[in-house]
Amino acid sequence: MHFETIDFSGNIHNTTDNKQFYGGLSYDDAGVKEVLQRPVHNHTAELGSIIEADMAQYGLTDAQKRNIELLKKGHKVVIAGQQAGLFMSPSYIIHKIVSILVVAKEFKDNYDYDAVPVFWVAGEDHDFEEVNHTHLYDTYHRRRVKVNYKPNLTVPMSIGFYNYDKKAMAGTLEKVVKYIGDSDYTADLKKRVTESIERCTSWTELFHSLVHDTFKDDGLVIFNSHLESVRKLEVPIMQNMFKNHKAIDAAFKTGQKAFLSTVNKKPVIQTDTNVHLFGNATSTRELITETDDGYMLNGESLSADDILKRIEQTPAEFSNNVVTRPLMQEMLFNTAVFLGGGAEVSYWGELHKVFDVVETPMPIVMKRMEFMHVDSRIEKLLDKYGLTLDSTVVEQIQERKETLIQTHMNDNIITEIERVKETLENAFKPLYDYSDDYFKSGIIDGNKKRHMNELDYLKKRYSVDVKRSLRTELNNLDELSEKLMPNGALQERLFHPWQYQVGNWDYSPLSYTEKLTLIKS
Repeated sequence: MHFETIDFSGNIHNTTDNKQFYGGLSYDDAGVKEVLQRPVHNHTAELGSIIEADMAQYGLTDAQKRNIELLKKGHKVVIAGQQAGLFMSPSYIIHKIVSILVVAKEFKDNYDYDAVPVFWVAGEDHDFEEVNHTHLYDTYHRRRVKVNYKPNLTVPMSIGFYNYDKKAMAGTLEKVVKYIGDSDYTADLKKRVTESIERCTSWTELFHSLVHDTFKDDGLVIFNSHLESVRKLEVPIMQNMFKNHKAIDAAFKTGQKAFLSTVNKKPVIQTDTNVHLFGNATSTRELITETDDGYMLNGESLSADDILKRIEQTPAEFSNNVVTRPLMQEMLFNTAVFLGGGAEVSYWGELHKVFDVVETPMPIVMKRMEFMHVDSRIEKLLDKYGLTLDSTVVEQIQERKETLIQTHMNDNIITEIERVKETLENAFKPLYDYSDDYFKSGIIDGNKKRHMNELDYLKKRYSVDVKRSLRTELNNLDELSEKLMPNGALQERLFHPWQYQVGNWDYSPLSYTEKLTLIKS
């Protein structure tokens, strides 16, 4: 196994050229010096103890214990977060974590500083349809398959409150493993995941367990934002956000407009709320909205004091939306670097004035690393068809298919069929001169159409037979497209990481890059 990097696409999420929207920071000596000298939050030791108590149930490694102690002492973190996807799917979840570990290692190598790698599990999120499935490539049938956990199930509350059906989850695992194929790797994977399914109860616990099992030896610190102890710690922060929601909302709208006009992009954050906090997380997680008479939550009219009191008494019922979640992260953690996907990097830019209004500095904001797994078969097919692996590979594949078909088509046949259609059209014209009450034009139209349809079928059937003779070649090209860029997006955004045997690749040689990293085996 080895790594290569390629320029796959332009850096459309560049923060260096737009530093004014990212606290004036870049990932360089000046930026690192700035974030490392910032004061430590007063609650840092308490936060570290909460994380330690939660992670202990999964069995802490020495590397994790060391990093938690560093966190308690105020060491800055390199952080990223994600919703709890089914069995850690899709692959970019793993790649986010690898990005964290790579950057944390660079802090040690380049600045002799022990940054703490932290992964934030967004257990407060309620978008169950986004996390209840995964995709795999079915090698036998050479097609993509979707595997769901209870596809018709609706989970309106935060997914951290959802306790999964262990029998159904075990059945889902069986389906996933079936497409990965039999091997020692698969057998061991199935055994470990089955144990986690039986041991855990909630959706986020299972996700946490699998991430822990994959990265425990790397010292990864895993933060479950859904914990009740975390919510209690957040009470004064959440109350302050609510008290200042008008200023936060105004700053968001002003900052978003300034950012979008400069970078010439469409908005990533689209919300009609004016409070930017959720309530009722245990039942039907809904946004709080301000009205002329006060506030509304799930049809209930509340005063400002009512909401502040509820945050105090039942903090687990409340959580942040897209506007206030980055603020909560920075008010909880002492962050050096935040790593996010392209959309996340953009929405942090849209939020820049929100950080100003609450007097909270931004961390260094960077796009996570992107990866593409390229096995020997993919390399062989790319070479066979003379394709270059770059951002145009989908267009190259389509062009190669069209060229292949065209070179095997006899243009004279198509031309002759079109000539016959034209002759038929002309042959029918005199019949319309004799149309009357008994020989109606509609009858002529119908008869002509049937003849035309037969000729169209003849042309279509010829094309089908040509493609059938090229089935192997066309299937090879479709396989390439599907494996590399399903739906026109990088494979990591769709496919499950287990099919790439993530536990078997060593990412220690990597350095942070905004280029696409190819993992070749």
